[in-house]
Amino acid sequence: MKQIYLYLACLFFTLAAYADKSPKAKAQKMVAVGTVEFKLNNTMTAAAHKDSVLIIFDRYDHTGAGVIYQVFYLDQDHNITIPAVPAGKYYVTLQYLGMHHDRLEKIVHIKSQKSETVKISLQDSEEFSKDKVVIPAYKPNFADLAVVRMK
Repeated sequence: MKQIYLYLACLFFTLAAYADKSPKAKAQKMVAVGTVEFKLNNTMTAAAHKDSVLIIFDRYDHTGAGVIYQVFYLDQDHNITIPAVPAGKYYVTLQYLGMHHDRLEKIVHIKSQKSETVKISLQDSEEFSKDKVVIPAYKPNFADLAVVRMK
């Protein structure tokens, strides 16, 4: 029994020597992060605009794919702000999931402790409403039918 306690004590002290000091020690390290703001040009009012955007950040040097992969919603100024993006060069893919169905791909440089602004122009679109649908009148011309013009 004495040998088991001695073995467990040695194992405990060995693991304690390899363990990190505390989670707070890791949190105090300064990480190089920046902020990205996507500004969208829209003429629609914020109340009429119902859109969300899927944003994917892929590292330019192919060392990490899908660093940020999340759906963001537009604020009242039609902007999307993404805080705490690691500094570096990224391929950014924006897929609009709503009234707009645009897909954009850009290269963005993010610097440490800086804010990057990306301006995006979207194609015009309208919200579907069955009251706004206009079906043009069609009047068939029976004289142009193939059955009538047989030779």
